Amino acid sequence: MYFQSKPYSILLASVEELICIKSSGDRSLIAACSKSCLDIWRSLPSVRLFRYQRSEDSIKDYGENSFLTWRNDGTNIAVVTDTGCIILFSVSADNNAPYVYRCMEQKSHAFLHDAVGSVEAKCLEAVTVVHVEDKIITLNAIDNNILLLTTKKGNIKQVHWDDGMIIEEYDCDISQILFTDPNQHAYVPPTDITITSMSYSQALVVAAVTFSNGQGAYLASNNYFRPHNIHALLAPSVANAVCSSVNPRHHLVVFGCDNGEILAYVLNYDNGLLVFSHKLTPSPNESLDEIPKPSRVTQLLWSPDGCCIAVVYASGLLRVWSVFGIFLYSCNINVRQCCWDLEGYNLWVITGLQTLKIPFVKSPLTVNNVTNNQTHIILQSSSQIYILPNQFPSKADMSIYGSIYQQENQPLGTSYESFLSSLGSPLENWPWQVIQVPELYANTNAPIRYSAIGASGKCTAVAGKRGFAFYISAKHKWRCFGNEAQEQSFVVRGGMLWWKGILIVACHHLEGNRFAIYMYPHHSSIDQSSIVDRIALPAAVITMNTYDNYLVILTATNRVLLYILHVEINPSLVVTMSHQKIFEFSIAKFTPHPCAILSIHISPLSADASVPDKNIKSIIINIAGKLVMFELNDLGSVSHPTTIATNVECVSCPSAPGEYLSAALWLNCGARGLRVWLPLHGTDSGYVGRKRILLPVEHNVYPLVIHHIEAAVLGIPFDVLKCKSETFLHILLHQLVVQNLGNHAYAIAKNCNKLPYFHHTLELMIHKALESDMNRDNKDMVENAVFPDIINFMKLLPHYLSAIAHCARKTEMMHWGYIFKYTGNVQNLLDQCLAEESLDTAVLYLVILQNLEPIAVSRVYIVKLLEASICQKRWDVGVDLLRFLHAISYEHESLPKRKLTGASDLVIRLRRSSESFEEDTPLSPATPGFEGTPYEELAFPLPGKELSDKKIAQRIITHHAHHLLVSCQFTSLGEMSYFLKFDLEQFLEQEKHNLSEIVDPVHVFMCLHEEFSWPFPDIVPRILDHPHVSSNINFISISSENESKADIISLDARDCSDKRDDESVYEDSVYSDCRVEIDPTILARALKRGTCESESQLTFFLDLFMKAKVYNYALLFGLTLRDVSKIVDIIKDNPTSGMLSYLMAIDAWVNQESGGYCLFLQSLKPLLAPLFPTSVNDNRLKPIVRISSMSSINSLNSLDPGIPVAGVRRKNHIIPESDEVTTGVSNLRVSPDVISTSSTSSCSVS
Repeated sequence: MYFQSKPYSILLASVEELICIKSSGDRSLIAACSKSCLDIWRSLPSVRLFRYQRSEDSIKDYGENSFLTWRNDGTNIAVVTDTGCIILFSVSADNNAPYVYRCMEQKSHAFLHDAVGSVEAKCLEAVTVVHVEDKIITLNAIDNNILLLTTKKGNIKQVHWDDGMIIEEYDCDISQILFTDPNQHAYVPPTDITITSMSYSQALVVAAVTFSNGQGAYLASNNYFRPHNIHALLAPSVANAVCSSVNPRHHLVVFGCDNGEILAYVLNYDNGLLVFSHKLTPSPNESLDEIPKPSRVTQLLWSPDGCCIAVVYASGLLRVWSVFGIFLYSCNINVRQCCWDLEGYNLWVITGLQTLKIPFVKSPLTVNNVTNNQTHIILQSSSQIYILPNQFPSKADMSIYGSIYQQENQPLGTSYESFLSSLGSPLENWPWQVIQVPELYANTNAPIRYSAIGASGKCTAVAGKRGFAFYISAKHKWRCFGNEAQEQSFVVRGGMLWWKGILIVACHHLEGNRFAIYMYPHHSSIDQSSIVDRIALPAAVITMNTYDNYLVILTATNRVLLYILHVEINPSLVVTMSHQKIFEFSIAKFTPHPCAILSIHISPLSADASVPDKNIKSIIINIAGKLVMFELNDLGSVSHPTTIATNVECVSCPSAPGEYLSAALWLNCGARGLRVWLPLHGTDSGYVGRKRILLPVEHNVYPLVIHHIEAAVLGIPFDVLKCKSETFLHILLHQLVVQNLGNHAYAIAKNCNKLPYFHHTLELMIHKALESDMNRDNKDMVENAVFPDIINFMKLLPHYLSAIAHCARKTEMMHWGYIFKYTGNVQNLLDQCLAEESLDTAVLYLVILQNLEPIAVSRVYIVKLLEASICQKRWDVGVDLLRFLHAISYEHESLPKRKLTGASDLVIRLRRSSESFEEDTPLSPATPGFEGTPYEELAFPLPGKELSDKKIAQRIITHHAHHLLVSCQFTSLGEMSYFLKFDLEQFLEQEKHNLSEIVDPVHVFMCLHEEFSWPFPDIVPRILDHPHVSSNINFISISSENESKADIISLDARDCSDKRDDESVYEDSVYSDCRVEIDPTILARALKRGTCESESQLTFFLDLFMKAKVYNYALLFGLTLRDVSKIVDIIKDNPTSGMLSYLMAIDAWVNQESGGYCLFLQSLKPLLAPLFPTSVNDNRLKPIVRISSMSSINSLNSLDPGIPVAGVRRKNHIIPESDEVTTGVSNLRVSPDVISTSSTSSCSVS
């Protein structure tokens, strides 16, 4: 869980070679020594505090420095010399110069108080010298009083820190140690072996040692390592160990060997033996320019939280692993020794003359393994928080705080919408959101110890040395304690977490040594008065967690406390909270030390395969890497724990109940990989009574976030600080099928088949099975083949055909025979794709078929696919098929098979041949009268009737072009012409005789509007105000034989512009009762039109049909566009009775359906009537004016104030009032000669 954040930095270049570096007990101070000097550093900020230079007399009398160790409280340093002496130094404040530097107020230039950013100076003073009279091999501080050392002769001695006196009665040698081998046989060791290295753990009161014969063991004593009271328990299979180290938190003892191996053993407290756990091995992708050969391990150093180990080799190589063996980091910079500083954020190394610092960031799961921290990618450094920003739903009607309260308890899986789309995109490009802890808090409390993020990602809290602070991302503001005394009065110990917008903090009050859980709402300031609830505890908190409304706490007394929380938030954001303890039990007999508790989880899961619900059923605890489940029963007690797995670094429990993946437990088991504890609902043959199964999952990242339902993991690779996503659904399905659990695999696949990457999952599954079989020998492949079972399973899934095709395309051709032996014949698969209308998959099979069958077979399927692609309007596929057809010319049909070097060679050749295809002339249409030819006749023509590839394409495209034309699919016809390079004009000229008559012109006219989204215009009163219409409006009184009086409006159009009327359209309620006479060109501009794109498409087809002299279709396009000049040209070129019948049919339809077109045709008739011969015209184009009554005019006036009412003078024209109402319909004949006169004059009606 440690990742390098940036390159290392050089702190100091020394003139003398450095030989040892170590940090104090709290890691706030670091000491580095050469043979004659001793430097003291402050770890944060990194500054050298003091240098102690030994005199020449001191070096002559006591020898040169060899190595050193710290007193646990950091007040003394013991330096071992090469002559067997120990020089004890005291580390104290420098009274002469109390500060190395201090912070100053920028404005007043006054120094701030000592706690804010000041660095105290230190001084070293030699207190005493201890003469051991033998070369000292190891030196360890047992506590603040005793030093434990071993000598070259095999003696073990103890020395007082204060006065340097050797405790003689505690002296012993190897012969006084009782040895126990791995078979539990006790014996006395030979006297010629000595201890070569020792690492002591004060928490476990044990020491890991290596002996001169290469064996490794741990020393245990119940009386401070007194003679005859020391036991050495040997580790199995260790023969060349040279160094050792103890991890008290995970109960591990690690041995470094002379050949470069690192072996890890776990302490088994049941029998006291060391049990092999794992081996630390480097990654095959280790990013080193030159990986050195294995060399002797010289140092093993655990991080402060015990979650990773740094290993130094004699060659100068440095490597870092996680606690259970995930490789994290490596560098080859000639490292000699290293040490960790505060909280493990920097690894200090010495490389001869230089002191370097390698910065790291780590996951908060190392010390604060709570549920919310497992749903976000969050990392922490000493003063920064790294978060990958997520997109969450926001509600405009909710306040910032209200939205947090309502969304904070929602699991990430329900709102993490960007994740699903990201699985097909490079997550490496996601930027980190870096949140800087404010200086107000960091100056006195850095580095960060705990961090916690809310479920919604909107709240983030941090805790350092004292107090805490939190960040609200919605407001980009930090909240800190207003009262510094309150902040400094307690330490966060045991973690912190967010629950429904409330921060739950485990506190240790320094005054009175009190322990409690406090709850703070995020919207208020931080002080004691803002606490909404508190839980007093008898002991310190080790860890805690939440699930739904439950809170579980584990204390230092190994007691598990379970509470239910209640919260109410009123509209004013006043929070009322309470709690109730519902359960308590002890785990003291299951754990040797409270520090071994890594995490605790409330879970709705049980050991059986029952479907989880909201009710909690178990408590899951990670004890030193061993995951155990305590099931709760109705009687208020817990069952005996069930061990789920070992070597568990982190566990992810489901956040919401569900089946299969939602009811699974996901475990990060270090070098053993990611594992899933999957329920088996129902029973299978051979698996009756088996409720769950533990399946391993391969991955190439360090997993940080597990998405249960999506079966995907987000993590960080070891060599770069970037996020990477991996799906492992195919691995789960593969293992279930192999273990004869196909029905469970099908149920999981059925639940996941809507995932966007499910198709890719099936491909990976096939590749994995194929690779597994190909790596077997012939006999084993026949007996234990996996591929047939996987194929039989995949035939049940919807994406089976596509997955097989993609897998085959990405596989060597030599394996195609094995693949299609079990999947079926390629032609059958291609026919199945055609039946399912899956063209993309069918094209993939066509490429495969090209390599397996004669060219004639490919030609048949090319024809079928080309036909299907045009029918489905998949022009991209059609273009590729035409290139394919062009590539396999008919002359090479005599070749039995196409010889290609690989599955992708055809694609490359098609690209090359496409250049000549692009330069070819457009495809000409086939001969007129073509009605379709069977596929076999096209691909296998009779002798003497062979068709070229181009002729085959022409016939198919011509056939479909005719179909598209008669079915009025003009946009598809245009797209086909453009993409397939089909000469549409030539096609129309050849088909002109078939298009000479339109049976239903009204239907075609309506289809044009629907096809091109062209609106039907409605005449509205607003048209009189349109800029194309003149403001000079004349109202004329007219009389006739049939009607005593009628009214008609004549409009004079002037000052025309090209602007369109964008005003809203009103209902035409008066048009049927009056007529407006206007220039048709001006009226066409004023009526409502479609988009520019639709107009350009219509214009294209109008010009096309006119060029091809298909005048009947051209007329309908012209009427749709209301293009007066083109309509007149069409009639002039073809003034037939058919054209007149089309006009009359349209006119009859628009009189009932479209007022705008009716007005347009009325204005157009005077222009068209003279173009027809008298015998054809027969007076049918003379305009007819229908006028009902004067009320129509009045209603028109009421809608638009710009139209004058009767009796109102306007421009010397008066509309006389009339009391007569005409209810009949009058046929007023309008002379074409009069209407066709100048548009600036008034029109008279006779």
